[in-house]
Amino acid sequence: MTQKRFEALNWASSFLSKHDRDANIGEILLCHRLGITRTKLLVDIREPLTEEDEKWFKNCVIHHVKTGEPVQYMTGTESFFGHTFHVSPAVLIPRPETEELIEWVKKWASRYFPHKKELSVCDIGTGSGAIAITLALEKPEWHVSTVDLSADAIKVAKDNAKNLHASVDFYEGSFLQPLIDHDIKVDILVSNPPYISKEGMRSLQDVVKDHEPHLALSGGEDGLDAYRCILKEVRQIMKDQLLIGFEIGYDQGEAIQNLIKQTFDEQIEALEVMKDINGNDRVALAFIK
Repeated sequence: MTQKRFEALNWASSFLSKHDRDANIGEILLCHRLGITRTKLLVDIREPLTEEDEKWFKNCVIHHVKTGEPVQYMTGTESFFGHTFHVSPAVLIPRPETEELIEWVKKWASRYFPHKKELSVCDIGTGSGAIAITLALEKPEWHVSTVDLSADAIKVAKDNAKNLHASVDFYEGSFLQPLIDHDIKVDILVSNPPYISKEGMRSLQDVVKDHEPHLALSGGEDGLDAYRCILKEVRQIMKDQLLIGFEIGYDQGEAIQNLIKQTFDEQIEALEVMKDINGNDRVALAFIK
């Protein structure tokens, strides 16, 4: 006789906790396997599993414990801003914290471009396309372009744009160079670049360090290399005014502000670092005139 759903989940929770893994992963895997929401899973919690589903479920839980492979790569999906994105080991898994960058960019765009609706936007280091695609869906009147160095990442992002019916232009290359080559000028630059320092990379959990692309994680010795590269080239793609939105590391607010000040000096009309729900630096915003 096969297990009921609650029995399988109880086993998974105990097994995962015993091995210092997230106890909630069982629910995520089972919802994915059954093609149902968490609410539906809990409502029918006493329903039995088929033998095939039970075997698949246990194998996946054990695999995660042994290897640390992120559950998002196992299911091939992650939710971001209410949309389901396909993810693979070629791209960084979208984080809920990055949704705050989307919200702040929208707010500042309304504040500093109150009479301009058709804005040109670029997203640097797109990965799965989560930022660019979400902005294109939230603001269909915006013209969104995005760049990534990885051809594999761009393929994932293009598939996501197609599946979510988002209009985005994709360019392969390093930082702003493809935009410079195509003479593209923008009103808004957004980026969640690699910002983990060399020391921080060493202390990452195996779920991240051993599975997610280091190209999207490592920001050099102090974690700021990508910001320096972007800001070094940014004047070549900006229009008369520019809104910058960066996702940043938990302690990088002051350093990022200083880099922006060094780049634009007296052209800065506004410059702020926004904290996340935990009180850590999360988003740096600047408006340049």
